[in-house]
Amino acid sequence: MRRHDFTPCDRTLFPEGDRMLSHSPASPLDHDLPGMLAPEGAWRHCFSHHPFDVELAYAERVYLYDTEGKRYIDASGGPMSVNIGHGDPRMKAALSEQFDRYAYVHPTFANRRRAELCEALAAIASPSLNAVYLCSGGSEAVDSALKLARQYHVLTGATGKYKVVSYFESYHGMTLATMSLAGNPGYRKTFDPVMSPWLHMAQYSEVHMPPGMGRDAWGVQCAQELERVLYFNNPDTVAAFIATPHGVGADYGLVPPASYWREIRRICDEHNVLLIADEVVTGFGRTGRWFAMEHFDVEPDLMTLAKGISGSNLPLAAVLVSDKVNEPFRKDGAYFLHGFTYQGHPMACAAGLATLQILKEDKLVEQTTAMSPHLFEHTKRLKEHPTVADVRGWGLFMAIELVESKERREYFDADKGAERLFQAYALKNGLAIYGTLYGPRRSAALRRGLPIMISPPLCIQPDEIDDMMDRLDTSLSEWEQRLLG
Repeated sequence: MRRHDFTPCDRTLFPEGDRMLSHSPASPLDHDLPGMLAPEGAWRHCFSHHPFDVELAYAERVYLYDTEGKRYIDASGGPMSVNIGHGDPRMKAALSEQFDRYAYVHPTFANRRRAELCEALAAIASPSLNAVYLCSGGSEAVDSALKLARQYHVLTGATGKYKVVSYFESYHGMTLATMSLAGNPGYRKTFDPVMSPWLHMAQYSEVHMPPGMGRDAWGVQCAQELERVLYFNNPDTVAAFIATPHGVGADYGLVPPASYWREIRRICDEHNVLLIADEVVTGFGRTGRWFAMEHFDVEPDLMTLAKGISGSNLPLAAVLVSDKVNEPFRKDGAYFLHGFTYQGHPMACAAGLATLQILKEDKLVEQTTAMSPHLFEHTKRLKEHPTVADVRGWGLFMAIELVESKERREYFDADKGAERLFQAYALKNGLAIYGTLYGPRRSAALRRGLPIMISPPLCIQPDEIDDMMDRLDTSLSEWEQRLLG
């Protein structure tokens, strides 16, 4: 049997080897809007965690219910992680069955659920991604991929390769290594000099695309930014390039043409740089394919997964490892210098297996493709709002870029608390919507609009999409009336 579990364990089975947003006192919310719980009472022991004053009682499918009986549509899906919906009884049954067997076993023991999950993930991934390294969250997955890339080059004799290239304004996690990928001056101001000196480049953007140039040609030209970064920083020192399949930061949700990713793949191959696709957000049907890179017909060397992998029922993440990267680790005496106590946790693996089963049984990946046009039918109505500069995305992922003035292309000042206020109006109208790590909290030099995310559970139905977008329309109108007068 082919070995899928990328660990030195299970050799008998495979012998082949709430970060909630901070509230600005300068912009108090209306008394009738959901505000922020003060750091007192039951929350006083929650370090740096001051949630909305909406306490949830239970959740079902695409809905959240608070302790007062009010219902909310989970418009951002968790965010972007509750792909199968809330409270599926098949998930409960799978977790109960595993708990009755054993809830935990140390990673050094053979764990049948881990073996089954690794095999199931390899079966739905690209043909070359046949090994799986399991961990507990997206930050861990990216951190693990960075270490894999470095150790791969050491094992293959390219010991000078250690640098990583990523986008400015990107987000890949909150460990020191993954924060170093972000190109965010605010992170460095706080955590330098212990952050890693990674390299950064501009991402694909259509803001400066020359008139008359097609997206395919522009995609190739934008991708060649990577070649320039390698040239000026010595490609013999660069181990990997990491990016999400769609845009980040100011261009959050912008989908590049396939030519962009194919050129990135060519450049990485030419310079012996590993391509890491961060599919923590886009994996498991969110874009209408199992994994977003399938849209471009490009296979990465490493792929990071989390969020939708377990439907957020338990912490779980993975790194898919290509045969090329796996090969030197299979030689005698070689092993990955890494590991976690909760790696391949049996309960988390049971949740992952149940998630894959539900996605397949309910054909949710196919349903996402079918529901996507219905979601984006609302684009015209959204763009009629004076604050909506752009609507973009794919599958059941929509990014809405909000600005203070479309005509003057003015953006919100942080002191106005625009994002916080919008979320409060959304909650008032029965919507749970999350923003991003970008927008007004970022430096003005890096900021464009204020992206908000619409990414409901993939089981959402057409009438529920219409209801969600009606509530969004109302929330935008009330928010604009408050901010713009």
